Parts: sequence; structure tokens; C-alpha cells
Amino acid sequence: MTNNYALATTNVIQALSEEIARLKGRSMVEPEWSKPALITEPSEGIRGVGVYRIIYKPTLTTMSIGQGNVSARKARHKGVFLNKGKDIISKGGATSPSITGQKMYQYDPDINNWLFSFCVVGNKKVAVEYEELLQLTEEPEFNELSMGGIN
Repeated sequence: MTNNYALATTNVIQALSEEIARLKGRSMVEPEWSKPALITEPSEGIRGVGVYRIIYKPTLTTMSIGQGNVSARKARHKGVFLNKGKDIISKGGATSPSITGQKMYQYDPDINNWLFSFCVVGNKKVAVEYEELLQLTEEPEFNELSMGGIN
């Protein structure tokens, strides 16, 4: 009989060691941010986990910083905005909320005044930490730091 627990533990240690090596390599290179573009425009290279900014075009002020699957987050914020700042409810009754989309619409309902910029970091834990640090240093108006677990 094989020791499946020992094999499972060894496999996890190996996978984590490989992930640490990748992270160490990435830590030496700052992620490349996309050029801010209208939130309605398609974004090239947007696939994956990353960090994004919602920027108010008239002042070029970052109003929100977030993280996650950047393509899905962009679509959600834009969708709620285009729904006059109201959460989207599917035919099945599922709600797709976006406080950021709501705040954008309330602040300025002209979609052409909203820009989106992002960087792909490829690791959820790094994206969460990077988002937190950016929010702490930049204090974007739409982010409630206490809501994100930041004291």
C-alpha cells in the first residue's frame, strides 16, 4: 500500500516551491500597466488575474483600484454603469452588483469620461496585496479602505 498522504504532501510542497520560484522571478520586474483607454473600448491583453484602475478622464484622477479577473471586472463595472448605475439582474434572478459602477454613474453619467487601465500579475495573492498597497498609497475616492480589509 502506498502512502497517499505523504505523496499528496510532497506534491503540494513541489507545486508551492515552483510557485515561489515564479513569484521571485516576477518580483524583479514591475508589471506593465496598459495605457488608459475609454472603458467602452476593447482592451488588448486583458486576460488573467491582475489589478486595474478606474480613472476619471477630465482630471485623470484614479477613482478606484481593484483586482481580480480584469476582463470580468471591467465588464461588470461598465455593465452596471450602462444600466444607469443599477445592479444587473439576470433572467434567472442572479444579481451582478458593482459599487464602483454605481459610484461612477452617480459621479458623472457620461461614459466617455471614464478610463480603464490594468496590469496582469498572474497570481491572485499578489493581486490582492498589490491592490491593497496601491489603495493605501493613493486613497482613491471610490474605494472604502475598511471594506477591503484595510485598517
